[in-house]
Amino acid sequence: MPKRFELLVVDLDGTLVNSQALLVGLVNDTLVAQGLPATDGRLIATAIGLPLDEVFRRALPRGSAATIDELCARYRRRADTQEFVRQFRLFAGVVSTLAHLRRDGLRLVIGTSKGRATSLDILTHCGIADMIDEVIGGDSVARGKPHPEMVEQARRLFTAPAERTLVVGDTTFDMEMGKAAGVATCAVTYGMHTLEALRALRPDFLIDRFEALRDVLASKVDS
Repeated sequence: MPKRFELLVVDLDGTLVNSQALLVGLVNDTLVAQGLPATDGRLIATAIGLPLDEVFRRALPRGSAATIDELCARYRRRADTQEFVRQFRLFAGVVSTLAHLRRDGLRLVIGTSKGRATSLDILTHCGIADMIDEVIGGDSVARGKPHPEMVEQARRLFTAPAERTLVVGDTTFDMEMGKAAGVATCAVTYGMHTLEALRALRPDFLIDRFEALRDVLASKVDS
């Protein structure tokens, strides 16, 4: 019997890396550097995972298009530096779990709103770049999360059927993306979005630690 899944599209922030405080801090630092007031950290955290311009629109609802563009540019200038990249840390169990999945023959794709180059830098810094088959960043698609384009691109790349593809992420945007793509979804409960918000979207699987992904993937299906 074949494995239940053969392709995983895995989010980065809040799923593999524990970056909530880091990213919320950078958004607020960017606002303050632009002469604008800092905003509620929880509001920012619940927007992380969307394209960056949407994160700033939620943080600054009355901001002009020019202001949002400048905030995004200022944010990226800092976020892309090696000094900032070196602050990222993996959640417990990520390395051993990814290694296990690789040995089991799964294809692993990162699907993130971050730029592809910066994401690769983070994966390299964290020592897991060689465990990942591909990175699809926000600059790799025309339409970011929750649009299904990232999943569709990953499926085309590895010729994976929808029923053998699983999206793993910590936000409702990840779950919406997976459902829109017609694939299975697995929500992790330790990231940016609350358990209640994730449950409301009825993901196929719900796990409270990354290692539990092994159990999700252990089940088989008839060919």
